[in-house]
Amino acid sequence: MKKKIYFATLLLASTIAFTSCDKDMDSNPVLIQGDTPVKIDLNTPEFASQSVALAGTEGVTLTWSQPKLTADNAPLGQESSMGLSYAVQVSKDGHFTKTFDAALAEVTDEEGNYIGTPSGYDYVQLASTYASCNGVLDVDELNTALNKLYLYEQNAPLPVSELFVRVLGIMTLGNNSTKTLAVSDPVKMNLIPSSWIDVMAVPAKESYLWIPGNGNGWNHGVAPILVSSDGVVFSGYAYMNGQFKFTDDADWNHGQLNNGSFDSCSENISMEENNDGNITFVGEPGMYYFTVDLDSKSVNATAVTWSVIGGFNDWAGDEVMTYDEGAHCLSVSVNFSEETQWKFRRDYGWDVNLGAKGDVEPSTDMDDIVPNGKNFVGPAGEHTIQLFIERPAQDGMHAVIK
Repeated sequence: MKKKIYFATLLLASTIAFTSCDKDMDSNPVLIQGDTPVKIDLNTPEFASQSVALAGTEGVTLTWSQPKLTADNAPLGQESSMGLSYAVQVSKDGHFTKTFDAALAEVTDEEGNYIGTPSGYDYVQLASTYASCNGVLDVDELNTALNKLYLYEQNAPLPVSELFVRVLGIMTLGNNSTKTLAVSDPVKMNLIPSSWIDVMAVPAKESYLWIPGNGNGWNHGVAPILVSSDGVVFSGYAYMNGQFKFTDDADWNHGQLNNGSFDSCSENISMEENNDGNITFVGEPGMYYFTVDLDSKSVNATAVTWSVIGGFNDWAGDEVMTYDEGAHCLSVSVNFSEETQWKFRRDYGWDVNLGAKGDVEPSTDMDDIVPNGKNFVGPAGEHTIQLFIERPAQDGMHAVIK
């Protein structure tokens, strides 16, 4: 049976108690914290002398005190106007001087290849953040952190390893930057990693297929792009209206995939021969989700509908987006009676939806939107919302509200 490991919060030398973060009922708490982070009380583990195996453990639960950051010590959780969240950092020596990622960047060339072994680092910040004064540390995140800090050898026995843990209270500022307002002293754990991880493996590089055709004036500069992480299966969105081809670069001077390149296709695509070798889209003009498999030599296109939904319609309706051929994007007009949160979703459901990248919610950042991202927020008024979902010029998906 998997188990959770709990730590209490040491508040007084002779008394152990728990402090929780209630919801902030003060919408405008007054911050009294200065330039030096205030202290968070985090306990010494009950079993500091024991060794804990991550394998078979659900997670390590931490609790900590609420940092005194306001005159009345009002909570500053993510629900409050100041948006305080808590992050966890882990170190192999308790010094917290340099991150593994910073050290790795120093030995990475311009093409993303590693040209050395990272050195001089001593800590990792875990990915998960927490809204209140407790959190369960993810076992996979801890195991990855241990592998980064100690660079274990493959096939060697995994040893008991010291891990110093501290909690930070971080506030998100108006420009989406962050400031550390509070920090705890580190506490030590003795953990046994659950598995070896090749943390020095070079991340897979994306490969692309461009789709020049009638729908974009055969212009590579605005042509949709399909993306692959393995160079075999490519997927993405494209507006279809007539004939097209696939190319493996943003020009006609490299490889092309035409009507003789595939063995199978969906019913809305025709591979009949023609003088130009073009593939013919025989379905209705519109936005489609493409999947191209180079191993099986297949191409499939599924019609999709994208819409905007949010507080302006009580999250109960969809403002359907249409394709703007001049701007090469999906577009819709909306009217927000007040400042409103909203998102994009596909086919009137939540299985596929797009939101803001990062931890800030709601967010005004639409430069890089991601699946299952955070809610956007927009001001009151009439707006045109544009969704650039086809990734022209290898850009990420992004949006604009006017």
